[in-house]
Amino acid sequence: MSTGNIKLIFTVSACLQGGRVPVAFAPSMTSNGHQVSHVGSIPTEHLNYAGAAISRIESIFESVINNLLHNEPMSIALASRRSLRRRQSHVALRQIQFPGRSAQEAQRFARVLLILQLSHDALVSGTVLTKRNIFYQHQELFGTQRVVDELVDDVATTLELDRDDLNIVASAKGIMAGPLRIRLIDGGELDASSSDTGVVIPASRSIQSIDVGSLRWVLVIEKDATFRSLASTRYWETSASGNGLLVTAKGYPDMITRSFLHLLGRQQPDIPIFVLTDFDPDGLKIFHCYLHGSGNILTDSTVDNPSFSWLGIRSSHLAAMDRVLQTSNSGSSQPPPTSSSTPALTSFTAQSVAVALTLRDRKMIVDTLKAFETEDGVTIGSLRRELQYMQVLGYKAEIQLLDDSGNLDSWLDTQIQIEMNTW
Repeated sequence: MSTGNIKLIFTVSACLQGGRVPVAFAPSMTSNGHQVSHVGSIPTEHLNYAGAAISRIESIFESVINNLLHNEPMSIALASRRSLRRRQSHVALRQIQFPGRSAQEAQRFARVLLILQLSHDALVSGTVLTKRNIFYQHQELFGTQRVVDELVDDVATTLELDRDDLNIVASAKGIMAGPLRIRLIDGGELDASSSDTGVVIPASRSIQSIDVGSLRWVLVIEKDATFRSLASTRYWETSASGNGLLVTAKGYPDMITRSFLHLLGRQQPDIPIFVLTDFDPDGLKIFHCYLHGSGNILTDSTVDNPSFSWLGIRSSHLAAMDRVLQTSNSGSSQPPPTSSSTPALTSFTAQSVAVALTLRDRKMIVDTLKAFETEDGVTIGSLRRELQYMQVLGYKAEIQLLDDSGNLDSWLDTQIQIEMNTW
Protein backbone atom coordinates (compact mmCIF):
# COMPACT_ATOMS: atom_id res chain seq x y z
CA MET A 1 0.00 0.00 0.00
CA SER A 2 1.55 3.33 -1.06
CA THR A 3 1.81 6.37 1.21
CA GLY A 4 -0.64 8.18 -1.06
CA ASN A 5 -3.23 5.46 -0.57
CA ILE A 6 -2.80 5.47 3.21
CA LYS A 7 -3.41 9.25 3.22
CA LEU A 8 -6.83 8.58 1.72
CA ILE A 9 -7.94 7.34 5.13
CA PHE A 10 -7.49 10.78 6.63
CA THR A 11 -9.66 12.51 4.06
CA VAL A 12 -12.69 11.10 5.86
CA SER A 13 -12.69 13.73 8.60
CA ALA A 14 -12.32 16.51 6.01
CA CYS A 15 -15.46 15.33 4.25
CA LEU A 16 -17.45 15.81 7.45
CA GLN A 17 -16.15 19.27 8.37
CA GLY A 18 -18.07 22.47 7.75
CA GLY A 19 -21.59 21.06 7.95
CA ARG A 20 -21.99 21.13 4.19
CA VAL A 21 -25.42 20.31 2.82
CA PRO A 22 -26.60 19.33 -0.66
CA VAL A 23 -27.60 22.06 -3.04
CA ALA A 24 -31.35 22.39 -3.69
CA PHE A 25 -32.59 23.18 -7.17
CA ALA A 26 -35.75 24.98 -8.14
CA PRO A 27 -37.96 23.95 -11.07
CA SER A 28 -37.59 25.69 -14.42
CA MET A 29 -39.68 28.83 -15.01
CA THR A 30 -40.51 30.93 -18.03
CA SER A 31 -39.45 34.56 -18.28
CA ASN A 32 -42.69 35.76 -16.68
CA GLY A 33 -42.27 33.46 -13.72
CA HIS A 34 -44.87 30.86 -14.69
CA GLN A 35 -44.27 27.21 -15.43
CA VAL A 36 -45.41 26.11 -18.88
CA SER A 37 -47.30 22.86 -19.33
CA HIS A 38 -44.85 21.21 -21.73
CA VAL A 39 -41.90 21.76 -19.40
CA GLY A 40 -41.46 18.98 -16.86
CA SER A 41 -39.43 19.74 -13.72
CA ILE A 42 -37.53 17.11 -11.79
CA PRO A 43 -39.76 15.49 -9.13
CA THR A 44 -38.90 16.40 -5.53
CA GLU A 45 -38.08 12.82 -4.60
CA HIS A 46 -35.62 12.72 -7.51
CA LEU A 47 -33.51 15.39 -5.79
CA ASN A 48 -34.00 13.97 -2.29
CA TYR A 49 -31.92 10.93 -3.22
CA ALA A 50 -28.84 13.17 -3.02
CA GLY A 51 -29.56 13.89 0.63
CA ALA A 52 -30.11 10.19 1.34
CA ALA A 53 -26.85 9.25 -0.38
CA ILE A 54 -24.87 11.90 1.52
CA SER A 55 -26.36 10.78 4.83
CA ARG A 56 -25.54 7.11 4.24
CA ILE A 57 -22.01 7.84 3.06
CA GLU A 58 -21.36 10.04 6.10
CA SER A 59 -22.62 7.26 8.37
CA ILE A 60 -19.90 5.02 6.92
CA PHE A 61 -17.31 7.78 7.39
CA GLU A 62 -18.35 8.23 11.01
CA SER A 63 -18.01 4.50 11.62
CA VAL A 64 -14.51 4.51 10.11
CA ILE A 65 -13.50 7.52 12.23
CA ASN A 66 -14.88 5.78 15.31
CA ASN A 67 -12.64 2.80 14.49
CA LEU A 68 -9.66 5.15 14.31
CA LEU A 69 -10.47 6.84 17.62
CA HIS A 70 -10.68 3.46 19.37
CA ASN A 71 -7.47 2.21 17.75
CA GLU A 72 -9.38 -0.52 15.91
CA PRO A 73 -9.01 -1.72 12.30
CA MET A 74 -11.16 0.41 10.03
CA SER A 75 -13.98 -1.63 8.53
CA ILE A 76 -16.66 -1.24 5.85
CA ALA A 77 -19.45 -3.74 5.16
CA LEU A 78 -19.64 -4.05 1.37
CA ALA A 79 -22.49 -5.74 -0.50
CA SER A 80 -21.83 -8.58 -2.91
CA ARG A 81 -23.49 -8.30 -6.32
CA ARG A 82 -22.87 -12.00 -6.92
CA SER A 83 -25.74 -12.82 -4.58
CA LEU A 84 -28.04 -10.78 -6.82
CA ARG A 85 -26.94 -12.64 -9.92
CA ARG A 86 -27.70 -15.92 -8.16
CA ARG A 87 -31.17 -14.53 -7.39
CA GLN A 88 -30.70 -14.91 -3.63
CA SER A 89 -33.40 -13.42 -1.44
CA HIS A 90 -30.96 -11.14 0.38
CA VAL A 91 -27.79 -9.22 -0.37
CA ALA A 92 -24.68 -10.74 1.20
CA LEU A 93 -22.33 -8.35 3.03
CA ARG A 94 -18.59 -8.77 3.37
CA GLN A 95 -16.41 -6.86 5.83
CA ILE A 96 -13.29 -5.29 4.34
CA GLN A 97 -10.67 -3.83 6.68
CA PHE A 98 -7.65 -1.57 6.85
CA PRO A 99 -5.08 -2.70 7.81
CA GLY A 100 -6.27 -5.74 5.92
CA ARG A 101 -5.67 -9.41 6.41
CA SER A 102 -3.89 -9.21 3.07
CA ALA A 103 -2.48 -6.52 0.81
CA GLN A 104 -5.40 -7.09 -1.57
CA GLU A 105 -7.97 -6.42 1.16
CA ALA A 106 -6.20 -3.24 2.26
CA GLN A 107 -6.12 -2.04 -1.33
CA ARG A 108 -9.82 -2.85 -1.78
CA PHE A 109 -10.62 -0.84 1.35
CA ALA A 110 -8.70 2.17 0.02
CA ARG A 111 -10.48 1.89 -3.33
CA VAL A 112 -13.94 1.77 -1.75
CA LEU A 113 -13.14 4.66 0.57
CA LEU A 114 -11.96 6.81 -2.34
CA ILE A 115 -15.15 6.09 -4.31
CA LEU A 116 -17.22 7.06 -1.27
CA GLN A 117 -15.22 10.28 -0.87
CA LEU A 118 -15.52 11.22 -4.55
CA SER A 119 -19.25 10.47 -4.52
CA HIS A 120 -19.74 12.55 -1.36
CA ASP A 121 -17.89 15.52 -2.85
CA ALA A 122 -19.84 15.27 -6.12
CA LEU A 123 -23.18 15.11 -4.30
CA VAL A 124 -22.36 18.09 -2.07
CA SER A 125 -21.15 20.22 -4.99
CA GLY A 126 -23.93 19.13 -7.35
CA THR A 127 -21.49 17.83 -9.97
CA VAL A 128 -21.50 14.53 -11.85
CA LEU A 129 -18.43 12.30 -12.23
CA THR A 130 -17.85 9.61 -14.83
CA LYS A 131 -16.38 6.24 -13.97
CA ARG A 132 -13.85 6.72 -16.74
CA ASN A 133 -12.56 9.94 -15.18
CA ILE A 134 -12.23 8.25 -11.79
CA PHE A 135 -10.07 5.55 -13.36
CA TYR A 136 -7.82 7.90 -15.33
CA GLN A 137 -7.25 10.14 -12.33
CA HIS A 138 -6.38 7.18 -10.07
CA GLN A 139 -4.95 4.54 -12.39
CA GLU A 140 -2.29 3.42 -9.91
CA LEU A 141 -4.88 2.61 -7.25
CA PHE A 142 -7.52 0.93 -9.43
CA GLY A 143 -5.41 -0.76 -12.10
CA THR A 144 -8.23 -1.29 -14.60
CA GLN A 145 -11.50 0.38 -15.59
CA ARG A 146 -13.39 -2.80 -14.72
CA VAL A 147 -12.37 -2.50 -11.06
CA VAL A 148 -13.91 1.00 -10.91
CA ASP A 149 -17.09 -0.16 -12.65
CA GLU A 150 -17.62 -3.10 -10.29
CA LEU A 151 -16.85 -1.18 -7.09
CA VAL A 152 -19.20 1.68 -8.01
CA ASP A 153 -21.95 -0.91 -8.46
CA ASP A 154 -20.99 -2.57 -5.16
CA VAL A 155 -21.12 0.75 -3.31
CA ALA A 156 -24.52 1.61 -4.83
CA THR A 157 -25.85 -1.80 -3.82
CA THR A 158 -24.42 -1.38 -0.31
CA LEU A 159 -26.16 1.98 0.10
CA GLU A 160 -29.37 0.57 -1.45
CA LEU A 161 -29.36 3.36 -4.01
CA ASP A 162 -29.28 3.66 -7.76
CA ARG A 163 -25.84 4.06 -9.32
CA ASP A 164 -26.79 7.51 -10.56
CA ASP A 165 -27.70 8.51 -6.98
CA LEU A 166 -23.97 8.54 -6.24
CA ASN A 167 -23.50 11.21 -8.94
CA ILE A 168 -21.12 8.75 -10.59
CA VAL A 169 -22.17 7.66 -14.06
CA ALA A 170 -20.81 5.74 -17.00
CA SER A 171 -19.32 7.65 -19.88
CA ALA A 172 -21.99 9.07 -22.16
CA LYS A 173 -23.32 6.43 -24.54
CA GLY A 174 -26.87 7.35 -25.49
CA ILE A 175 -27.75 10.04 -28.03
CA MET A 176 -31.04 11.61 -29.13
CA ALA A 177 -32.48 13.82 -31.85
CA GLY A 178 -35.78 15.69 -31.88
CA PRO A 179 -37.71 18.76 -30.66
CA LEU A 180 -36.62 18.44 -27.04
CA ARG A 181 -34.90 21.05 -24.87
CA ILE A 182 -33.25 20.25 -21.55
CA ARG A 183 -32.26 22.77 -18.92
CA LEU A 184 -29.38 21.59 -16.77
CA ILE A 185 -28.81 22.27 -13.11
CA ASP A 186 -25.56 24.12 -13.88
CA GLY A 187 -27.48 26.58 -16.07
CA GLY A 188 -26.61 25.02 -19.41
CA GLU A 189 -29.13 23.95 -22.04
CA LEU A 190 -29.31 21.10 -24.55
CA ASP A 191 -31.29 21.29 -27.78
CA ALA A 192 -31.84 17.80 -29.20
CA SER A 193 -32.77 19.28 -32.60
CA SER A 194 -29.46 21.14 -32.98
CA SER A 195 -27.53 18.32 -34.66
CA ASP A 196 -28.36 15.87 -37.43
CA THR A 197 -26.09 13.33 -35.73
CA GLY A 198 -27.77 13.60 -32.33
CA VAL A 199 -26.79 15.08 -28.98
CA VAL A 200 -25.51 13.18 -25.95
CA ILE A 201 -28.10 12.23 -23.34
CA PRO A 202 -27.16 13.82 -19.99
CA ALA A 203 -27.30 12.14 -16.60
CA SER A 204 -30.73 12.52 -14.99
CA ARG A 205 -29.14 14.01 -11.88
CA SER A 206 -27.86 16.94 -13.96
CA ILE A 207 -31.29 17.77 -15.43
CA GLN A 208 -33.43 20.57 -13.99
CA SER A 209 -36.30 20.53 -16.50
CA ILE A 210 -37.37 19.03 -19.82
CA ASP A 211 -39.33 20.97 -22.46
CA VAL A 212 -41.00 18.47 -24.81
CA GLY A 213 -42.58 21.10 -27.05
CA SER A 214 -44.74 19.42 -29.72
CA LEU A 215 -43.41 15.92 -29.05
CA ARG A 216 -45.93 13.15 -29.81
CA TRP A 217 -43.87 9.94 -29.68
CA VAL A 218 -40.44 8.54 -28.76
CA LEU A 219 -38.63 5.85 -30.75
CA VAL A 220 -35.75 4.01 -29.08
CA ILE A 221 -33.56 2.31 -31.70
CA GLU A 222 -31.16 -0.57 -31.09
CA LYS A 223 -28.74 0.21 -33.92
CA ASP A 224 -26.62 3.35 -34.04
CA ALA A 225 -26.47 3.14 -37.86
CA THR A 226 -30.27 3.13 -38.13
CA PHE A 227 -30.51 6.04 -35.69
CA ARG A 228 -28.04 8.10 -37.71
CA SER A 229 -29.85 7.34 -40.94
CA LEU A 230 -33.17 8.55 -39.50
CA ALA A 231 -31.61 11.53 -37.71
CA SER A 232 -29.80 12.70 -40.86
CA THR A 233 -33.10 12.87 -42.76
CA ARG A 234 -34.80 14.43 -39.71
CA TYR A 235 -37.43 11.70 -39.65
CA TRP A 236 -38.42 12.95 -36.20
CA GLU A 237 -39.74 16.07 -37.99
CA THR A 238 -41.19 14.53 -41.16
CA SER A 239 -43.00 11.56 -39.62
CA ALA A 240 -46.66 11.16 -40.58
CA SER A 241 -47.42 10.77 -36.87
CA GLY A 242 -46.10 14.21 -35.94
CA ASN A 243 -42.90 15.28 -34.23
CA GLY A 244 -41.03 12.60 -32.34
CA LEU A 245 -37.79 11.93 -30.48
CA LEU A 246 -35.20 9.44 -31.74
CA VAL A 247 -33.01 7.75 -29.11
CA THR A 248 -30.28 5.11 -29.22
CA ALA A 249 -27.95 3.60 -26.64
CA LYS A 250 -26.03 1.81 -29.43
CA GLY A 251 -26.98 -1.69 -28.33
CA TYR A 252 -27.75 -2.76 -24.79
CA PRO A 253 -28.88 0.32 -22.83
CA ASP A 254 -26.73 1.99 -20.20
CA MET A 255 -28.16 3.31 -16.95
CA ILE A 256 -28.01 6.95 -18.11
CA THR A 257 -30.24 6.27 -21.11
CA ARG A 258 -32.67 4.12 -19.12
CA SER A 259 -32.85 6.70 -16.32
CA PHE A 260 -33.49 9.51 -18.79
CA LEU A 261 -36.30 7.60 -20.50
CA HIS A 262 -37.75 6.68 -17.11
CA LEU A 263 -37.72 10.35 -16.12
CA LEU A 264 -39.27 11.42 -19.43
CA GLY A 265 -41.94 8.73 -19.16
CA ARG A 266 -42.88 9.81 -15.63
CA GLN A 267 -43.15 13.46 -16.59
CA GLN A 268 -44.97 12.85 -19.89
CA PRO A 269 -47.04 9.65 -19.43
CA ASP A 270 -49.23 10.52 -22.44
CA ILE A 271 -46.30 10.32 -24.87
CA PRO A 272 -45.81 6.70 -26.03
CA ILE A 273 -42.30 5.25 -26.09
CA PHE A 274 -41.56 2.55 -28.68
CA VAL A 275 -38.49 0.32 -29.03
CA LEU A 276 -37.18 -0.90 -32.41
CA THR A 277 -34.75 -3.85 -32.40
CA ASP A 278 -33.46 -6.58 -34.65
CA PHE A 279 -35.42 -9.82 -34.88
CA ASP A 280 -32.82 -11.85 -33.01
CA PRO A 281 -32.21 -13.00 -29.40
CA ASP A 282 -30.13 -9.92 -28.58
CA GLY A 283 -32.83 -7.61 -29.93
CA LEU A 284 -35.49 -9.11 -27.68
CA LYS A 285 -33.15 -9.03 -24.68
CA ILE A 286 -32.37 -5.38 -25.38
CA PHE A 287 -36.08 -4.55 -25.31
CA HIS A 288 -36.44 -6.50 -22.06
CA CYS A 289 -33.47 -4.58 -20.63
CA TYR A 290 -35.23 -1.28 -21.38
CA LEU A 291 -38.27 -2.64 -19.56
CA HIS A 292 -36.67 -4.13 -16.46
CA GLY A 293 -32.90 -3.73 -16.56
CA SER A 294 -30.17 -6.34 -16.67
CA GLY A 295 -31.08 -7.92 -13.33
CA ASN A 296 -27.47 -7.69 -12.12
CA ILE A 297 -27.93 -4.59 -9.98
CA LEU A 298 -30.31 -4.32 -7.05
CA THR A 299 -31.47 -0.83 -8.03
CA ASP A 300 -32.20 -1.61 -11.69
CA SER A 301 -35.88 -1.76 -10.76
CA THR A 302 -35.88 1.93 -9.78
CA VAL A 303 -35.78 2.84 -13.48
CA ASP A 304 -38.18 0.20 -14.77
CA ASN A 305 -40.09 1.22 -17.89
CA PRO A 306 -42.96 -1.30 -18.10
CA SER A 307 -45.08 0.98 -20.32
CA PHE A 308 -42.64 0.79 -23.25
CA SER A 309 -43.95 -0.90 -26.40
CA TRP A 310 -41.95 -3.13 -28.71
CA LEU A 311 -42.45 -1.78 -32.23
CA GLY A 312 -40.59 -4.64 -33.91
CA ILE A 313 -39.11 -6.26 -35.85
CA ARG A 314 -41.52 -9.13 -35.17
CA SER A 315 -42.02 -12.42 -36.97
CA SER A 316 -45.32 -11.10 -38.35
CA HIS A 317 -43.50 -8.12 -39.87
CA LEU A 318 -41.12 -10.45 -41.68
CA ALA A 319 -44.03 -12.43 -43.05
CA ALA A 320 -45.51 -9.25 -44.53
CA MET A 321 -42.35 -8.07 -46.27
CA ASP A 322 -42.38 -8.92 -49.96
CA ARG A 323 -38.69 -8.19 -50.12
CA VAL A 324 -37.94 -10.76 -47.45
CA LEU A 325 -40.45 -13.50 -48.11
CA GLN A 326 -41.15 -15.10 -51.47
CA THR A 327 -43.69 -17.71 -52.49
CA SER A 328 -41.08 -19.73 -54.33
CA ASN A 329 -37.55 -20.79 -53.54
CA SER A 330 -35.13 -18.09 -54.73
CA GLY A 331 -31.97 -20.06 -54.24
CA SER A 332 -31.62 -20.12 -50.48
CA SER A 333 -29.33 -22.99 -49.57
CA GLN A 334 -31.13 -23.57 -46.28
CA PRO A 335 -34.89 -22.91 -46.44
CA PRO A 336 -36.51 -22.22 -43.09
CA PRO A 337 -38.76 -24.83 -41.52
CA THR A 338 -42.51 -24.36 -41.51
CA SER A 339 -45.02 -24.74 -38.71
CA SER A 340 -48.75 -24.28 -38.46
CA SER A 341 -48.20 -22.20 -35.33
CA THR A 342 -45.81 -19.72 -36.98
CA PRO A 343 -46.14 -17.14 -39.75
CA ALA A 344 -46.25 -18.66 -43.24
CA LEU A 345 -42.61 -18.49 -44.26
CA THR A 346 -41.19 -20.24 -47.27
CA SER A 347 -37.80 -18.79 -48.21
CA PHE A 348 -35.67 -15.68 -47.96
CA THR A 349 -34.25 -13.73 -50.88
CA ALA A 350 -30.66 -13.42 -49.61
CA GLN A 351 -28.45 -14.32 -46.71
CA SER A 352 -27.92 -10.59 -46.06
CA VAL A 353 -31.62 -10.23 -45.32
CA ALA A 354 -32.12 -13.19 -43.02
CA VAL A 355 -29.39 -15.46 -41.72
CA ALA A 356 -29.40 -18.74 -39.86
CA LEU A 357 -29.23 -18.68 -36.08
CA THR A 358 -25.80 -19.46 -34.64
CA LEU A 359 -25.15 -21.84 -31.75
CA ARG A 360 -24.77 -18.77 -29.53
CA ASP A 361 -28.17 -17.50 -30.70
CA ARG A 362 -29.84 -20.83 -29.96
CA LYS A 363 -28.30 -21.03 -26.50
CA MET A 364 -29.39 -17.46 -25.78
CA ILE A 365 -32.96 -18.28 -26.81
CA VAL A 366 -33.05 -21.26 -24.43
CA ASP A 367 -31.51 -19.25 -21.57
CA THR A 368 -33.84 -16.29 -22.13
CA LEU A 369 -36.95 -18.46 -22.28
CA LYS A 370 -35.89 -20.04 -19.00
CA ALA A 371 -35.35 -16.62 -17.41
CA PHE A 372 -38.78 -15.45 -18.61
CA GLU A 373 -40.46 -18.38 -16.83
CA THR A 374 -40.45 -16.37 -13.59
CA GLU A 375 -42.03 -13.29 -15.20
CA ASP A 376 -45.65 -12.61 -16.01
CA GLY A 377 -47.53 -10.13 -18.19
CA VAL A 378 -48.78 -9.68 -21.72
CA THR A 379 -45.48 -8.21 -22.95
CA ILE A 380 -43.38 -11.05 -21.57
CA GLY A 381 -45.81 -13.54 -23.08
CA SER A 382 -45.38 -11.88 -26.47
CA LEU A 383 -41.58 -12.02 -26.16
CA ARG A 384 -41.75 -15.72 -25.29
CA ARG A 385 -43.78 -16.43 -28.41
CA GLU A 386 -41.41 -14.46 -30.63
CA LEU A 387 -38.43 -16.37 -29.24
CA GLN A 388 -40.22 -19.65 -29.87
CA TYR A 389 -41.05 -18.60 -33.46
CA MET A 390 -37.42 -17.66 -33.99
CA GLN A 391 -36.29 -21.00 -32.57
CA VAL A 392 -38.55 -22.94 -34.96
CA LEU A 393 -37.73 -20.81 -38.01
CA GLY A 394 -34.00 -20.98 -37.38
CA TYR A 395 -33.49 -17.47 -38.77
CA LYS A 396 -32.91 -13.92 -37.60
CA ALA A 397 -33.14 -10.55 -39.40
CA GLU A 398 -31.77 -7.05 -38.87
CA ILE A 399 -33.44 -3.63 -38.97
CA GLN A 400 -30.99 -2.74 -41.71
CA LEU A 401 -32.95 -4.78 -44.25
CA LEU A 402 -35.70 -2.13 -44.11
CA ASP A 403 -33.25 0.75 -44.40
CA ASP A 404 -31.36 -0.82 -47.29
CA SER A 405 -34.56 -1.23 -49.28
CA GLY A 406 -35.53 2.41 -48.75
CA ASN A 407 -38.75 1.43 -47.00
CA LEU A 408 -37.84 2.28 -43.40
CA ASP A 409 -39.57 5.69 -43.24
CA SER A 410 -42.86 4.45 -44.68
CA TRP A 411 -42.72 1.27 -42.59
CA LEU A 412 -42.19 3.33 -39.42
CA ASP A 413 -45.02 5.70 -40.39
CA THR A 414 -47.39 2.74 -40.62
CA GLN A 415 -46.24 0.93 -37.48
CA ILE A 416 -46.08 4.03 -35.26
CA GLN A 417 -49.55 5.09 -36.38
CA ILE A 418 -50.93 1.61 -35.64
CA GLU A 419 -49.41 1.67 -32.16
CA MET A 420 -50.56 5.22 -31.43
CA ASN A 421 -54.12 4.35 -32.43
CA THR A 422 -54.16 1.69 -29.72
CA TRP A 423 -52.25 3.72 -27.12
